[in-house]
Amino acid sequence: MENKNNSNSQSKTFKYQNLNYKSDSNYAVKVARTLLTPLGIYPLHGSDTSLSKFLVKIQIIIVFGLMLFLLVPHFIWTFFDAEDLKKLMKIIAAQIFNSLALIKFWTMIIHKKELRNCLIQMDNNWKNVLCEEDRLIMVKNAKIGRFFTIAYLSLSYGGALPYHIFLPLSAERIVKEDNSTQIPLPYPTDYVFFVPEDSPGYEMLFVTHIIISTMILSTNCGIYSLIATYITHGCCLFEVVCRHLDEFSKNSTNVALKKELSWIVENHNRAIEFAAVLESSLNVVFLCEMVGCTVIICFLEYGVIIDWEDGQLLGLVTYAILMTSIFVNCFIISFVGERLKEQSLRVGERAYAAHWYSLPKSFAYDLMLIVIRTSQPVTLSTGKVSDLSLAGFAGLVKTSAAYLNFIRAVV
Repeated sequence: MENKNNSNSQSKTFKYQNLNYKSDSNYAVKVARTLLTPLGIYPLHGSDTSLSKFLVKIQIIIVFGLMLFLLVPHFIWTFFDAEDLKKLMKIIAAQIFNSLALIKFWTMIIHKKELRNCLIQMDNNWKNVLCEEDRLIMVKNAKIGRFFTIAYLSLSYGGALPYHIFLPLSAERIVKEDNSTQIPLPYPTDYVFFVPEDSPGYEMLFVTHIIISTMILSTNCGIYSLIATYITHGCCLFEVVCRHLDEFSKNSTNVALKKELSWIVENHNRAIEFAAVLESSLNVVFLCEMVGCTVIICFLEYGVIIDWEDGQLLGLVTYAILMTSIFVNCFIISFVGERLKEQSLRVGERAYAAHWYSLPKSFAYDLMLIVIRTSQPVTLSTGKVSDLSLAGFAGLVKTSAAYLNFIRAVV
């Protein structure tokens, strides 16, 4: 009678349908889709028709052109017109941040197909989830990704808006040749072919700087949100496999054991392949993120110290918030990378703890293969140089402090 009940419950499990899969999937990617779709780089943005592809390309060209309209004159000013070394040191952090945004922007375009397939697989995973317990694991990880995203977005926008609006408004006015004054632009620029000084052109350029800088910030934040969503979903795939391994020995018949083992192996391979696609598509982004953020943190720390010495409270608070957001960004990426590795290793631990000694010999051998496979954990690397891990984050903090000491000694 007990075996019959187990068999019935098993069959019910495999007939489970997630009626809320659309809302679940939408919850996981909503923030990233909202930020990246207006920029034209959300992987599922557009369709396969020629017209849609053409419109998306036009959208990307316009967005990228606006970014260059801001950044190219800014770099020209940096290399040819900048004279105040302390001011330049405080601006370099923004330049690196914006440069990283351009790299991420084109990475999303180059690897759109792979990242699109990952989103499709995520949607299928939500749709084909086997039971409510598995769905709850996926929802839990989606909430973790959403929490990380909201935390980073709050700090990023909370620091960027004062940087682009309040700091220029409170800065020392620029005195023109006719002794009139004007507010400095958020980004000091040198437009080679025209000099925007007269009203209302100057005010329009000021607002344009704010709009474009917000687009660049949205690029960084949107891609970060998508990365957090991808990695936490990869974690949940391994966690679901672990749950099924915990329940594996409770199957009462060889047929049920074989069916469950087939599902475990198949989904374990899918989880590994999912992580492998993320690694191949985003390892350059991870490298730029960790290396670039190391330098950004260094210069933001420098800005905090300088504004502290000068008694500039607004600048001090702004740079402190921006520095905290970059720290949080690096920590979260390192944390989820470490968590993905731990979850992949945990599959082997669960397989070993699955009461294999009480199972038929053939199933024990099959579990042994799973243990052997998990001896090589899934990792995400920073450009094939090192793994994303909390140890790497600790090294980042130490390196940024060393760079800061060097700058303080030189400048």
